[in-house]
Amino acid sequence: MQRRWAAVYVVFFLVMAASAYSVMALAEAPTPDVEGDTYGDGDGFQQGGTAYTVSVAEGSGEITYEETVENEQTFANNSVVDYADGSYNVSVAGGDDPGAFALVEEVDVPAVLADDPDVENDTFTRDDGTEVVVYRNGTTRPLEGYLDRDRVRFAEGDAIEQGGERKSVANVTAEGVLVRWQSTEERSIGLEEGETFTLDGTEYVATFPDESTVVLSTDVEGYDSYEENAAYHQQRISGLLYVVIFSAGSGFLLAALAFLPRRG
Repeated sequence: MQRRWAAVYVVFFLVMAASAYSVMALAEAPTPDVEGDTYGDGDGFQQGGTAYTVSVAEGSGEITYEETVENEQTFANNSVVDYADGSYNVSVAGGDDPGAFALVEEVDVPAVLADDPDVENDTFTRDDGTEVVVYRNGTTRPLEGYLDRDRVRFAEGDAIEQGGERKSVANVTAEGVLVRWQSTEERSIGLEEGETFTLDGTEYVATFPDESTVVLSTDVEGYDSYEENAAYHQQRISGLLYVVIFSAGSGFLLAALAFLPRRG
């Protein structure tokens, strides 16, 4: 009699486990149901005057685009900057509001003197502070006149090619020179399932129907609803899985206890 009742309970628990498992197998997980534009790897689109390129691989991706950046730089007076494949000294014109400056070529004076057989290798400074070059015939010449440095003059509003960029002279003061220019820099936005991002003031959410395509949708609230439904579905599946485990375990335990050998 004891084994008969045990068999009934074992069947009951097995039916419970099978029923819960069948519900789990038939239950369909919710999928994102949001409208948007679908893109594959390498596709592009335009928005707000900006061109965007989409990259997709293995269920994730990114959007790349170029952005115009405003740059500025200050050349301090008497500092050395790169210009025209050489080094030049920044020489601002005199006065409180000079408005102009010159780039004066930096010269390796000892090397220049050493290459000229007509002059001594060292300069001489006169009593008035003028540095002069001494010729081997005994005559002298001011160093600046001898070197004939390259000198390029600029005023506010002029363009200057420097560092591979076309820059504009914005302001010249006694302290230095302010230049401004525009450049383009590549930016990127990572795309992950359910992640939101903003383009040109519009919020988007990304979802991946498969590993090679992405949907960019403005229906962020719709995706939030999907996530709530997905969480609810997962809770129900977890509950059913608990029923399967509990029922199968209980049935096995009852069967084991019922068929234990009796004493005597």
